[in-house]
Amino acid sequence: MAIDDMLSELKELARIVDDATKKIGEFKKPVKESSDSIPLAQDGISDIIKETEKAANNIMNLLDEINENSNNINNSLLHLIELNPIKKIKESLVNLKELNKRNIDKILDVLSLLSFQDLTGQKLYKIQNVLNETKIKLLKVLVDSELEAKEIPVKKKAEIYGKLQDMVSDNQKMAQNDVNSILSELGF
Repeated sequence: MAIDDMLSELKELARIVDDATKKIGEFKKPVKESSDSIPLAQDGISDIIKETEKAANNIMNLLDEINENSNNINNSLLHLIELNPIKKIKESLVNLKELNKRNIDKILDVLSLLSFQDLTGQKLYKIQNVLNETKIKLLKVLVDSELEAKEIPVKKKAEIYGKLQDMVSDNQKMAQNDVNSILSELGF
């Protein structure tokens, strides 16, 4: 009777392992698709970072030029006021000087507001790093499951694991060509 119970338990265990293997197999396609789409998201984020940085720098350069022009206008207005013109002209010059001062203040406010670009860039870099870490984890899961499921020689498994380890050890953005190379070795 004990042997029948053991056989029954072994059959149940074999069924559970078979079900688990099938479920792991079902995850391969979504993992592969995720592995393919993450680089696209990373590239998009890189483009956004570059473009916002470029735009912010252009805006800051233009604002610097406007600020310089406004300072020159301010100096010219001061010089004209010092000439002590008639009352109406002097009042107009003083009003222009005040308007110019307000514009300079607004330029400084805009420059302060542009500091958001640096913060935005930092947040986007963090998102990019999270995507890279996710891609690494997905690739590890895919490699592990495929190497366990397929009858690959031990030497070839060690070679694939070595490539994977080299790719993830420097914690840089993995080149998609390297990822594709490993995936093709696994039959994807």
